[in-house]
Amino acid sequence: MKPSPGNKTHAVNHLGKYFVDMKKKFEWYAGSIHKLDKNGVLLYKVPYTTKYQYYPVDIAQYALGNFEIYLDNGNEHHKGAFLKQADWLVSNITIKPGGFGVWEHDFVLPYYSFKVPWVHGMAQGLAVSVLLRAHQLSGDNAYLESAKKAYGIFEKSMEEGGVRYIDKNGNIWLEEYPVSPPPHILNGFIFALFGVHDFYSATKNEKVLDLWKAGVQTMEENLNLYDLGYWSRYNLVHQHPATKSYHALHVRQLKVLCELSGKTIFGVYADKWEKCLNNPINRGRATLKRGAVHIKRHGIKGSITTYSAMRKWARR
Repeated sequence: MKPSPGNKTHAVNHLGKYFVDMKKKFEWYAGSIHKLDKNGVLLYKVPYTTKYQYYPVDIAQYALGNFEIYLDNGNEHHKGAFLKQADWLVSNITIKPGGFGVWEHDFVLPYYSFKVPWVHGMAQGLAVSVLLRAHQLSGDNAYLESAKKAYGIFEKSMEEGGVRYIDKNGNIWLEEYPVSPPPHILNGFIFALFGVHDFYSATKNEKVLDLWKAGVQTMEENLNLYDLGYWSRYNLVHQHPATKSYHALHVRQLKVLCELSGKTIFGVYADKWEKCLNNPINRGRATLKRGAVHIKRHGIKGSITTYSAMRKWARR
C-alpha cells in the first residue's frame, strides 16, 4: 500500500476532521455505559460498577465526533457539544510541579496495576487534538494554553509522572497506561502520536517533530511484535489477540500512519490485517484464543464471573 498524496483534512496549519472517524462512537455513547451530565459533558460508567465518572479519553472522543458532524453540516448543536467537552478539559486539567498538565483518574480499570491517581497517555493525545481544534474554531487562547500543558506529558518519563518510556533499544514509547511493566498498547500509542502530530502542525516546534519521528520509528521497528500472523495483538504484556473492534481500529490507524509518515510498512500491515479481519476463520480463531487466554489467567469460574459482571455492567 502506497501512502496517499495527501489529505486536505490533515493539512498543516489547518486541523480538520480527526484522523479516525469518531462518529462511529455515537452508537456506543447512546448505550448504558455513558450518559450526559446536566452541562452536556459525557460521563462513563466505571467497570464493573454502577458509578459514573468523567473519563477524559471518552470525553475527547465524543468531542471529536461532534466536531466532525459540525464540519459536515454546520449544525450549531454539535458545535456547542464539542466546545462543552473542550471547556471541561480546560477546567479540569491539573498542572503538575514540572509545568505540564494532566487529567487525573481516581478509579481503576481491570487488568492493570494502577496507583491512584493515574494518567492516560491516549487521553492526553486526544485532548491535545480537541483543544487545538477548539482554539482554531473559537480563537480562545485558553484552549491553546491547555493544549501546550497537556502536550508536556509526552516530554516526561513515567518516573516523572509522564507517559514516556524508553526501552533497552532506545525506542521511545508513549504509554496509554504508564504502569509497570509498560503494556505498549498499540491503539493508545498511535492515538498519542496523532496528538503529537497535531501539536506539531499547530506550533511548528522542531522538538515536537523530533518526538513524532522517534515515535514513528518505534512503531516501525516493533510493529511485527503485534502480528500474530492471523490477527493483531492488543498489547505486548497480555499477548492475547485484540477484539474485533480493536483489530479494525488498528487497521484504520495504520492506514493513517502510513499516509502521515510515508512509511509503507504501516500500509503493508494494514492491508494484511484487513484481510484477516474479513476472514471468518481468522475472526473465530482470535475469539477462541482470547477465551483460552482468559481461562488460563482466571480459571473457568473466574472467567464466568467476570463475563457475568461485564454483561450486567453493560445492561441498560
